Amino acid sequence: MRTRKTGREDIPALKALWQEAFGDEQQDIDLFFETVYPNATGFCAEDGGELVSMLFALPQTIVKEEKQLKCAYLYAVATKKDRQGEGLCSALLAYAEKELRKRYFEALLLSPASERLADFYAERGFTRQTGAKKTLLDCAQPTGQATEIGVQDYAGLRETALWDIAHVRYDKAQLEYAMAGGKFYCLMAGYAMGCAAVKDGKDGVQAVVCELLPGTEALGALAEKRGAGKYETFSSLPGEDGETWCMLKWLGRAYPELEPVYMGFSLE
Repeated sequence: MRTRKTGREDIPALKALWQEAFGDEQQDIDLFFETVYPNATGFCAEDGGELVSMLFALPQTIVKEEKQLKCAYLYAVATKKDRQGEGLCSALLAYAEKELRKRYFEALLLSPASERLADFYAERGFTRQTGAKKTLLDCAQPTGQATEIGVQDYAGLRETALWDIAHVRYDKAQLEYAMAGGKFYCLMAGYAMGCAAVKDGKDGVQAVVCELLPGTEALGALAEKRGAGKYETFSSLPGEDGETWCMLKWLGRAYPELEPVYMGFSLE
């Protein structure tokens, strides 16, 4: 078994492992490789010429006020089902960490899919940052105003809302990938401004709110555009209960003043 970085020639095998591991639609897998993969660094483990494990390091930035740190979000970590339990993922994580240290990344981030995986990463030096929960909120009376905006305007409003909170800054391609099929809004409730990233709801839910800043008090403004009704609202701010959402590992000096880190999206 050997570990290495991936190249374009590996994409068919990477897509096949992705589909086996996560069961995503082919169009969703293709979207990642078309939009996010070109700026990411892929790592894989291969055995006998077969690609058996993979992960992708997406370049991101941890930001709080004027402080900015170069970090990598480890995404789509997967091992072939018939090769799990052999230590392949652990070896690949160690290799990726070594390579990213060489490129002066200061931290690694990830969003575990389960508490079992959170425990796995905790054993490898990652610490839990924020929890996450989904809440079904009933907005019977729209208040305020919502305006649909583009991804770059949303990124700017997001930075303003999170100015004094340690958070992950996403680039344009990552936001577009995270919200494929969704919309971005600027929210005004009186003199207060906020923003929301929203996807269509189903089964009686008006919409799925993937991010709502600065908090649920801005929901009435969103309902002005999307209509009164039930909203599935996702929240992963510091102090939230629920499943572990964001985990962090410092690669050198630790910055406790930047913890906990708010991630917001997991690029699901």
